[in-house]
Amino acid sequence: MQHVLRWSEGISAYQSKFKDMDFEIPERCTHCGCGKFHKWGSYKRYVIEEEGEHEIHIQRIRCVKCGKTTSYLPSFCLSGICYGLEFVIKILKALLLKTRFSFGELRRRAYAFLRRFTQAESLWLVFLRAGGFLDFPENGKDKRREIFTALLKIHQSGDLLASFFQETGRHFMSTK
Repeated sequence: MQHVLRWSEGISAYQSKFKDMDFEIPERCTHCGCGKFHKWGSYKRYVIEEEGEHEIHIQRIRCVKCGKTTSYLPSFCLSGICYGLEFVIKILKALLLKTRFSFGELRRRAYAFLRRFTQAESLWLVFLRAGGFLDFPENGKDKRREIFTALLKIHQSGDLLASFFQETGRHFMSTK
């Protein structure tokens, strides 16, 4: 399982401050309900952004009772995707809102992001309606465009990934 760690300072600041960070420990284990955890190491992960590839560490904790582990994914990362949040939003913006972007070798990956976004459409609607966005067109393309525009507004005003996780219990671009 993963928790979203709110992080707005950027990838390089995360890399430099990782060893000194205090991670917010959950009150209860989601599997057994126990309230005791301890740090359980970290693992390396790559994040690809437009300016390049970064190697970061992800902190893990372990429940003392059941032994299940949880990791803290920073809010600039996406679960199951090596591309960073800002980069994925830029690609989706180019596809859905027809902005300029040179896809090059990313064309197939970009359409995979679009499929994943489309598959999570009902989850987006639940999240947006809870946030006060109520009216969306019935047409597929227009509906997706309006959903994405509403998500961009939330992203620009705050931390989209963390607020989405808090509201739905799922990660951004989750298909399950």
